[in-house]
Amino acid sequence: MRVFPIVVLAVVASSPIASAQTPSETLPSSPSLLRSIGQDVPAFFSTDTAKIVASFAFISLAARPFDGASVEDTRERISPRMAGIGNWGGSLYVQAGSGIVTYAIGRATGKPKLAALGGDLLRAQVLSQVFVQGAKFAVQRPRPDGSNSVSFPSGHSASAFATATVLQQYYGWKAGAPAYAFAGFVAASRMASSKHYLSDIAMGAGLGIAAGRTVTLSVGHHLFSVGAAPTAGGAVVTFTKR
Repeated sequence: MRVFPIVVLAVVASSPIASAQTPSETLPSSPSLLRSIGQDVPAFFSTDTAKIVASFAFISLAARPFDGASVEDTRERISPRMAGIGNWGGSLYVQAGSGIVTYAIGRATGKPKLAALGGDLLRAQVLSQVFVQGAKFAVQRPRPDGSNSVSFPSGHSASAFATATVLQQYYGWKAGAPAYAFAGFVAASRMASSKHYLSDIAMGAGLGIAAGRTVTLSVGHHLFSVGAAPTAGGAVVTFTKR
């Protein structure tokens, strides 16, 4: 019997979801956005971020014995056409471009919150990719299809989960749940395309969530803590709202 290892994302709510806090009543300027991006890397090194990254590093390590099976099974379950949608939707061009467009629309229409959202989406992309690309260069893990040696961690997964985290922080789980579901689809699509192993996407997801949290610490009324534990054939990740 074939076992398909899955990373399960579970939400444990401790209180009703409140609406997100308005970041600012003033339209963010391009210079202030650039300054924020420059401050994000040192801000990433916090206790909160360390817990998230450590949790997903643990999951990534636990998933390694199932890496080969995860690629084979996902290829059977997701068609090349569907995987192509996930690959496109999770690409840095689409994810970062969405942030730029949202920021521009917010500025053009005089909506501070929308502009702030776009700025934070862009900041989360930049921050996540700083660490993703650094890890790729350091680890040099071959992809499942052998095309190159930048498999670990998954940049597409990091981008999609970074976006999902920012949306959750701004609008709660009504936006976060579908965004995380799509991020999971992006991650699965990368395995179905033989571009990443299960351990690659787990670490990418962790870096994306950590980046999204870093740039939105002052946004949401409710923060959440991340926990992880191994399960039969995979691992479970819990998000506990506090």
